[in-house]
Amino acid sequence: MGRLLVVLVLLAVSLYVVKLIKIKLDEPTPKLKKDSSRNESAENNTMVKCLHCGLHIPENEAIKQGDKVFCSLEHAGREI
Repeated sequence: MGRLLVVLVLLAVSLYVVKLIKIKLDEPTPKLKKDSSRNESAENNTMVKCLHCGLHIPENEAIKQGDKVFCSLEHAGREI
């Protein structure tokens, strides 16, 4: 009778630990939350088109020369 009780207790504890591990693995990590917030801010940014190649990039990452917009310094240098 005592062995049966020990086996049942060990089984219950094991199931509880497995459940805790599963819950922990299903939670999103803080890093993923941070990345998703960064993506949201990028989505709110206006997209502009490179004058040289036509690539669309966020306005805050664009290279600007007067009223012209480029995706890189290389493309900006080719238009000078």
